[in-house]
Amino acid sequence: MSAVELLNIRGSCCLETAGVRQHLEDLMPGNTLKIFFDPPLRQNMENLAAEENCEILHLADEGESLTTTIRKKASTTKMLKVSPVADYPTEEGCFLRGNHYSPLAVVVLLNAPYGTMPPEVKSIPSEVDKLVRSAIETGAALSGTLQTENIGIEKVVCNIVGNPNIRYIVLCGVDVEGHHTGDAVRALVENGINERRTIVGSTAVTPYLLNVPRKAIERFRKQVRLINLIGEMNPEVISKAVWSCYQEKPTPFLNYMLSDPGAYPEKPISCRLSWRVKQPESIEKWELEDLVKGIEGEEKAASISRKKEVMIKVSEPEVAAIASHLSRIAEELSQIAKILLGEAEAKAIALVKEAPVMEEAKPVCVVKEEAPAVVAPAVAELTEEELYFHNQLRAYPGVLAGLSACDKDICHNGLSLPVAVNSIIKKLSKLRKDIEASSISEQRRAEFLARIDGFLEAAERLPTEPGPCQKTLGNCTIGKGCLATGAADLLKQVTEPASLTKSRR
Repeated sequence: MSAVELLNIRGSCCLETAGVRQHLEDLMPGNTLKIFFDPPLRQNMENLAAEENCEILHLADEGESLTTTIRKKASTTKMLKVSPVADYPTEEGCFLRGNHYSPLAVVVLLNAPYGTMPPEVKSIPSEVDKLVRSAIETGAALSGTLQTENIGIEKVVCNIVGNPNIRYIVLCGVDVEGHHTGDAVRALVENGINERRTIVGSTAVTPYLLNVPRKAIERFRKQVRLINLIGEMNPEVISKAVWSCYQEKPTPFLNYMLSDPGAYPEKPISCRLSWRVKQPESIEKWELEDLVKGIEGEEKAASISRKKEVMIKVSEPEVAAIASHLSRIAEELSQIAKILLGEAEAKAIALVKEAPVMEEAKPVCVVKEEAPAVVAPAVAELTEEELYFHNQLRAYPGVLAGLSACDKDICHNGLSLPVAVNSIIKKLSKLRKDIEASSISEQRRAEFLARIDGFLEAAERLPTEPGPCQKTLGNCTIGKGCLATGAADLLKQVTEPASLTKSRR
C-alpha cells in the first residue's frame, strides 16, 4: 500500500513559500500527498501537480477550505544503466567501492609527504577519512584518495573508463603540496595531453601519463564532468554534491546544475597500467620524446594486431579448404625443390670434369725500392661531431667535484644530492650511446668513452638512493643559503643541448 503524507497550508497565499513544490518533488512514485489549502489556490495547485508529474486523485470542497489527494506518477524517464567491465575496478588503490550504478566518483586529495602513508584507508588522516566515507555512505560509486599527478591519475582513469555509469568526478580536499595533483586533474579534463603525454596547462612537476593508452585518456575526458571542490574539507558539502549528482531532474549545487544523465553511450574499456614507467618522477624532460615514441609504437602495433583479429573471421569449412589448398602447394614446392637440387648437383659434377689443369706459377723477380722517409702528420683538429662530444664532457669534472663535497641529505627546492647524481648518470649513459653510434674516428671514440667510464665510476660512488625529505620529517638542519644552491648552479652546467643534427640546421 502506498504511503500517504499530510500537509496543511491553510492561511498560506503561495504554494511555493508553503513548500508544496518541494514536497511534490520529494514524493516517491506511487505515494500520495493529502493537502489542506484555501480555495483561491485551486488553479495553482492543479498547475503545480501537472508540472511535477503528479495526478489529482480527489478534490473536495469543505466550505472554507479545499482538500486534495495527489499521487506521484511513475517516472517516464528511462535511465540507461549498464554493467561495468568484469574486472572492475581494474586497478587497486586507496579507495572504497560503493554502488557501481551511481553516476559519480569522489577523489579526495591526500596532502601528505609522499611515501609516508601506507595504502590503506585506515591510515590516512581522520578528516580525509571522513570525506571518503561520507561520499560512499551518500551513494558514490567509488571514493578514495589521490596523491601523485602521474600514476595516481592513471589509476583513476582506468577505473573510471571501466564503468560507463560514472559521469562525474567530485574533486575535493587540500591540493597536494609540491605535486599540485588537483590542478593536474583539472587540466587533464579541460585540456588533455600533448604529443609528449604531458597534461596540458598543469602546474604539476611531472604530469606524465605514460602507462595508459591514449584512447582511455580521451574516453575519460568525454565520459566525466569535473565538480571542482579543491580546498573543500566539509563532509556535508561533499554529501550534498553526491546527492545532487544522482537526481533525475537538474538540481542546483553551488555553481553547477547536476542530475544523473545515465550511462555513457559506449562500451566500457578494460584498462590496466602497463607499468612501462614505474618512476615517472625520475624522468628527465629530454628523455620524454624517445620514451613516448616507443610507447606509441607499441600501442600502434597492438591496435593493428587487434584489428587483424577482428577482420579475419572465417568459418570452419573455409578453414579446412584453405588448409587443404596450402598442403597441395607445399607438396608441389617440395617436388620443385628436389628437381632443382638434382640439376644443381649434375652441373657441379660437369664443371669439375671440364676444369683445365693449372700450370705451376713461375717465380717473379721483385726489385726492392727504398721507401721515402715517413713524415709524421700534424695532429688532426677536432671535427664538428668530435667537438660536440668534447664540449659535452667538459663540465662533468667540476660538477662531480662540487657534488662530492655536499652532505648526503642536502636538498634545495626539491633537488637532492641523489636526484642530481642519478640525473648525471642517466645523461652520461645517453652520451655514451650517442658516441658509440657516431661516425667519429676510433681513436676519438675510445678517448671519449674512457672519460665517460671515469665519470660514471666517480658518480656511482656518490649517494644514489633517495631518502625521505628531511624538511617534511621535521629534521632538516640546512638553511636556505646552504651549499645546495651552489650544487644546483653546478648542475645547470650539464644541460641537454640541441642534438648535433639540429645544430647544423
